Amino acid sequence: MRQVLIVDDDTIVRITLRSLIDWERFGYQVAADAVHGKQALQYLDTCPVDLVITDMKMPVMDGLTLIDAIHKKGLYPQILVLSGYDEFKLVREAFCLGASDYLLKTDLEAQLLEKALERLEEERKRRQDKGPDRGQNGLDKGPDRGQDRGPGSAGQMDKDRTAPRRHGREGMQKADLLTDMAMGRRPLDLSMFNGAYVVVRFEIEDYSRHGARFSYDLEEGLIRPFLSLAYQIPRVAARCVLGCLSPSQYIMLYQVADSRVYQENVCSTCRQLCSVWNNYMNLPVAVGASSLEMDPEAFWERMEEAGRQLKLRYLKGRAKTCVPWDREQVDYDQVMAVGEQYERLLRGLMICDELAVEEEKSRLFTALYAMDLGQAKALCLCLLGSLAWKMEEDHDDIRSLFSEEIDLYKKLERFEEIRGLELWLGNYFRWFFDHQSHKQARSQEDLMIRAKRFILDNFANPELTLGSVAGYVGLNEKYFSTKFTKEEGMTFTNYLTEVRIRKARELMDKTSLKVYEISQSVGYNSVEHFTRVFKRICKVSPGSYRKSGEET
Repeated sequence: MRQVLIVDDDTIVRITLRSLIDWERFGYQVAADAVHGKQALQYLDTCPVDLVITDMKMPVMDGLTLIDAIHKKGLYPQILVLSGYDEFKLVREAFCLGASDYLLKTDLEAQLLEKALERLEEERKRRQDKGPDRGQNGLDKGPDRGQDRGPGSAGQMDKDRTAPRRHGREGMQKADLLTDMAMGRRPLDLSMFNGAYVVVRFEIEDYSRHGARFSYDLEEGLIRPFLSLAYQIPRVAARCVLGCLSPSQYIMLYQVADSRVYQENVCSTCRQLCSVWNNYMNLPVAVGASSLEMDPEAFWERMEEAGRQLKLRYLKGRAKTCVPWDREQVDYDQVMAVGEQYERLLRGLMICDELAVEEEKSRLFTALYAMDLGQAKALCLCLLGSLAWKMEEDHDDIRSLFSEEIDLYKKLERFEEIRGLELWLGNYFRWFFDHQSHKQARSQEDLMIRAKRFILDNFANPELTLGSVAGYVGLNEKYFSTKFTKEEGMTFTNYLTEVRIRKARELMDKTSLKVYEISQSVGYNSVEHFTRVFKRICKVSPGSYRKSGEET
């Protein structure tokens, strides 16, 4: 079995990766996980692995530093990068350092992970056939980036299947090239650029729900139709190249014919595309566009800018278009600055720290009354945008708080004085606080469910301990022990004992296994200890229990 190390500071992601697929079916075993790069390196010092799955942004040591440090140790496992949708710059750097593939966290599902493992296996076999191809720095160059792969879940689906066939071979190559350029797997191809251009990013809203309809075959069911429909629009076919960054994320290079009217043309083209995708595939799509650019070398900067615009969509409602020339729209950098300024308030709302929230609310409202109305509204928009990004990091959507769509620009526009703005914002924070409180309660319930399921799956392992179960669900051992006892009305040890003895009784009732065999089957190395525990729980010895069953 090839060994896997998962590195991510998000407990949910680690648990999801462990349980998402049957790893053994692909010849893998999840050996361990780590919450940051430094912890991962400590593990690798004594336990080399074949595959490292790592997040990009982590405390203590991030993904890029980890990849570099692994190679400096003389280790060359395959590396699968996990990223947020706005971290493509980091992914490009990861490829340069020797990463093999990548997956978006927002698209993390069984089919995509399985396809990534299949691609990694193909790469591994190619390396075995021709030997490792080392660059000047001694790193594996990895797969022939972009030569036989196209866009997809990891930016690498079959070119012939994802690109629209009506465009012929040239259209397929352009779509493939655009994606590979965006991900840094190929250098910029200047033939792709013809004067001024705009980069546009698209994201399928609520992908986890809508994407499930296509899980039977993402390439044929979702990606190919999505791109093909776009090319049915004449001006898209004539002026644009589209590529797939992942099943939920797409990119478009828009060639500008007349810079005097490009703003309206870009917006109308995007509106038409979103209408087609919504009408024919029932997919709501959000849009973020970059500013006008003449220099091909600035392509990656414009791509990042389009991603930043896309992040502002939470303020407008679902399936909206965000563009840098919208003067009424708050600026991305403003949202970032306000988020840093009120970090304690945002964190307090996220973790339901009522004291911190009340203190920071007072500071916020004092600041609002010192501003004119326009400045106060802009501050509120920036604050709510930062809060939306916090929820996004927590795999949640701030728009789920409300039963109807809310355009926050229009909502705040109606207030004619600071007092009304203060009251509404106070209510908004209360709605958010209640949402997070209920979510935390559900989360704790889910943790206990996962813990008990893990116990039921592993009770036969004599090495199963409180610490191993706590680690599986990502909790401190002492906290988990207290929480488990409170939720279940018994200690972890008593619960595990009951599970084992119940399973032992089932084996005695349904099989002819000997007592020592049953003892080993339910996690006891010592038959004497098993007998003592069984007698304490059932008030009879295992032998007497079996005899009484045979007599009845």
